Amino acid sequence: MNIKNNIILTGLLGLLSTSLFMAGCAHDEPSDPAALSAPARVIVGEGSGVYASIPLHAASTFAFDSAELNDSGKAVIEEYRNRLRSELTDSYLVLVVGHTDNSGDASYNDALSLKRAQSVADYLVATGTRKDAIRVLGRGSRDPIASNDTLEGRIQNRRVDILLVAEVRALDTLLFPSLALFDPKSAELTEQGEAFLEEQRLNSQALFDSAFYVEIVGHADSKGNADDNMLLSEQRANTVRDYLVSKGLDASIVETRGMGDTMPIADNDTAEGRAKNRRVEILVLGRLKE
Repeated sequence: MNIKNNIILTGLLGLLSTSLFMAGCAHDEPSDPAALSAPARVIVGEGSGVYASIPLHAASTFAFDSAELNDSGKAVIEEYRNRLRSELTDSYLVLVVGHTDNSGDASYNDALSLKRAQSVADYLVATGTRKDAIRVLGRGSRDPIASNDTLEGRIQNRRVDILLVAEVRALDTLLFPSLALFDPKSAELTEQGEAFLEEQRLNSQALFDSAFYVEIVGHADSKGNADDNMLLSEQRANTVRDYLVSKGLDASIVETRGMGDTMPIADNDTAEGRAKNRRVEILVLGRLKE
């Protein structure tokens, strides 16, 4: 196998981040409702932005109709790991996506693609990739790269893709004012918060339409119990996910995470800093261009 020809260094892949900085911890402080009309700021990403896309063909990595990674598949991954060792161990995000052709039932294809992606992810973690960097999706037959009308095309479509994102600071970011989506200690959208979220969803429709992967991350400030903050940040991320899915976002490309107070972006010793830290971030990976 010619590894050089199979590694696609894609530069900036249209990876964007929409950050909705909204109230988000167990001890919320009031924010100004008038800020709902404040415009968003666009921050252009910085950093190296080195990305790699690694295609693993199912025919050589799994037995027929199996989700167990075989020795040949492990050998293929090892070849890539030898060339991309630091990228695999240091990347901000390692997205593992399973795909199938369109043969068979859609629900079965979804399950098989997810299981195969998880097998690859488990192997990567066992060989040194950080578990917290791994995300796993099963896309079934939704994203063909060749015609399913031919045997050759169906073989190409049965694959697992590994996408490496070097660093979060390379992302482009839409930054919104700190606003109250939720009442204190609640993960239920307020009427005002829902209206704001809907406005931003409509403004970002082109972004969501081009999404290949969406990650919704809840954050809190450092006040109160850390476990409570972690739970509430996760619940609020789930609330935002459920709302966006109810408006048409493909649930199969969405992951949520609750980070509690572990990733502050401002000083928690001031009310202004805590307001910035209480937020929900929506990270969007745009579709890859050939």
